[in-house]
Amino acid sequence: MTDTNHHQKTFRFCIEAEGAIGTLEGALAIVRRLGLELRSLRTTGGLAGLEVSMRLASAEEDALVLCRQRLHNVIGILPIRESPALVAVDNASQARRLA
Repeated sequence: MTDTNHHQKTFRFCIEAEGAIGTLEGALAIVRRLGLELRSLRTTGGLAGLEVSMRLASAEEDALVLCRQRLHNVIGILPIRESPALVAVDNASQARRLA
């Protein structure tokens, strides 16, 4: 059963076309090493490379902040955006399902 008290963040970013799969593997390794829960991963091919949307959860918000900092330092990952509105909608839908 998933703990609804987890902190969640959705990161959206592009990965440069050159070596996109290797860079994505590196990003997922960061998530794994930090012990974060990967709730969803969506990728789409775009003009600039690979567009990625990654929803993560953790019991500690600091781990999510650290994840974003580490992703920011990966060569080939372009600026990272957060989508907090998606997280709020997801938390509300989870609460309705559990009620």
